[in-house]
Amino acid sequence: ALTDSDAARTPTAPEPPCEAPPRIEPAAKDHAAGGDEAGDRKPPTTDASIRVSVAVLDRLMNFAGELVLGRNQLLQTIANGDRRSLESVANRINLVTSELQENIMQTRMQPVGNVLSKFTRVVRDMCKSLGKQAQLVIEGKEVELDKSIIESLGDPLTHLVRNAMDHGLETPEVRERLGKPPQGTICLKALHQEGKVLLVISDDGAGIDAAKLRRKAVEKGLLTADAAANLSDREALQLIFAPGFSTAEKVTSVSGRGVGMDVVKTNFERLGGTVEIETALGRGTTITVRLPLTLAIIPSLIASCGEQRYAIPQGNIRELVRVRPETRQEMLGRVNRSEVLRLRGTLVPLVRLRALLDVASEDRSADRGVTNIVLVETGRMLFGIVVDQLHDSEEIVVKPLGQHLKGISFLAGATVLGDGRIALILDAGGIARRLNLHVAQEDASAHSRVTDQSATVKEQIATLLFANHPQERFGVPMSVVARIERIRASQIDTVAGQQVLQYRGGTLTLLSLDRCIQARQTPETDRLYVVVFRHGGREIGLIAPQILDIRDLPAEMDTTMFREPGVLGSAVIEGHTVRFLDVFELGNTQHAVGRASRPASQLPAAAETGERKPRILFAEDSTFFRKKVQKFLEHEGWEVVACEDGAEAWSKLCDPGFEADLLITDVEMPNMNGFELCEQVRRSPRWSQLPVIAVTSLAGDADRANGIHVGITEYMVKLNRDELLATVSRHLGVPLLAD
Repeated sequence: ALTDSDAARTPTAPEPPCEAPPRIEPAAKDHAAGGDEAGDRKPPTTDASIRVSVAVLDRLMNFAGELVLGRNQLLQTIANGDRRSLESVANRINLVTSELQENIMQTRMQPVGNVLSKFTRVVRDMCKSLGKQAQLVIEGKEVELDKSIIESLGDPLTHLVRNAMDHGLETPEVRERLGKPPQGTICLKALHQEGKVLLVISDDGAGIDAAKLRRKAVEKGLLTADAAANLSDREALQLIFAPGFSTAEKVTSVSGRGVGMDVVKTNFERLGGTVEIETALGRGTTITVRLPLTLAIIPSLIASCGEQRYAIPQGNIRELVRVRPETRQEMLGRVNRSEVLRLRGTLVPLVRLRALLDVASEDRSADRGVTNIVLVETGRMLFGIVVDQLHDSEEIVVKPLGQHLKGISFLAGATVLGDGRIALILDAGGIARRLNLHVAQEDASAHSRVTDQSATVKEQIATLLFANHPQERFGVPMSVVARIERIRASQIDTVAGQQVLQYRGGTLTLLSLDRCIQARQTPETDRLYVVVFRHGGREIGLIAPQILDIRDLPAEMDTTMFREPGVLGSAVIEGHTVRFLDVFELGNTQHAVGRASRPASQLPAAAETGERKPRILFAEDSTFFRKKVQKFLEHEGWEVVACEDGAEAWSKLCDPGFEADLLITDVEMPNMNGFELCEQVRRSPRWSQLPVIAVTSLAGDADRANGIHVGITEYMVKLNRDELLATVSRHLGVPLLAD
């Protein structure tokens, strides 16, 4: 709704601009006439405005009032010289400021559907001009992005859609000869993943021929014949981003001039995004664009090199590694005169920030005998940045660089830290390009990698390890962790026997392991950690006194030794027994939510309703995961048919008398993996519309893109019980049972 003041400010406007920015429609017309050009045009200067809900304005007013109260308390505390109350007042102001910031950022968020909706007309017009048949499928219109990012998406996305129509989809005659339906499909999908937004543009056309790309590169003089022959298929795909490169046989109004894809990539990278391509010859191409939610405020890790501090956006950080003197020889080495880190069986290239910046001052980390490494990820590239010292995390406000620093490709901007210092913001993608880093090991495709290794590689799960007591260690799957907070023990209150924490304007229920399971009492300490996870639509905190590490651990474990509600199983890690926790069972304890879970005897039976239970076909080779997931699915009253691999699941689907409403599959399985199973399902006339949910520990961008390409409906990380149940409920059209 518009407020009266909004209307008063724009009396001459026929209607306030609340949908797509004004520049989008002209951009589409330019492309229709200009072909491949994605354009680097600046938007015309307009009187920009946004539509804001009255409810949002009310919340902003409330937080502004809270901020005024906090200011008054601060002034009073300083005037009285009451230092003991100062920390409490500061915490209050910090909390209110964070909430105010989040709500203000919400006013800038707009649905990506404002941009995606226009492509229906673009596809329809191109079908007429190219003599092709195509349907456009748009998913995730409700996903929101910052207004400044939304305004910059129109041109590059238009170029990608036009490329899919012109280069990707075949003519109806060719498609029928290949056994495809005459009408092709282009899918635009937006979804949230790991704090970012993924835009996936896919088609079921001809795909990209890597051999043809190599030949064209040699013909145009971009590469020598020997260099082209040494390129892997994945490296060859990157040639389409080279300036002046085109695979079109002739120049037309739509394509052939080699202008556009390099600009498309540059435009997305300017927004802090990355572009990845997956293709299968004869089956189609998937382009995945990964974008930040906003460019205004970015959570970052502060590191130092010499006397200067630098900010590394947390969206690029995979993990932090500290190499101690006794493990230096084992973990650090050189390959082809380049430094590498040996980490869990892989070689990760290293970049010393000191060398990149040509800093001549003394290396402080050498004095302490430790090497601090920040592992960052940009697209498919994973590498480590060696820094002198790691500091705290901060939410930074991005400021543009001055004229004298704008030419430095590995700097994304600057910011002012809380202590008044200036910190330069590092661009992980710029560093990789500056040093010409490449992926060390190329595979033919994610699909073939899974096929070759699924029978021999044991599945691993990223696990947070912590100590509740010096003699007790526990693990929690990282897939269920929303965030980790560090607090003072004095901040914990006890209300009616329940430990709680005043947190983000509300109350966070806390779990203490010694109250939930058979565990020793936590020793008294001033500082401790809280692992926050979501359960039943609310957040709950698990007290973790000492964080030890985040590691990839084998999924198989002993499920009999320490079996009790809230404990998945146990394993011996480096000589220590580690118990793996089921935070959802812990969340159902009386201490967590003040009530117990509904016993199975109270679940409604199918006979009472007179309807068949929803039936789920579940393929999982791990006995532990198969039993665990089957248990909580059946707890919801659904029938589960469990299979040990994809081949067994497919044999069930081939039975004419078998009925299923949903397929849940692991990816890494022997005999037939999840991707192969999904391909069989999509080719089957009977099961082509069956929803397929992949639950796996493979959560990288490439795996997700490959899953989407073969037809997986949803891609989820294992052991996130609430998210999986909500997704299954949505696809079955059956509400979840209330506890």
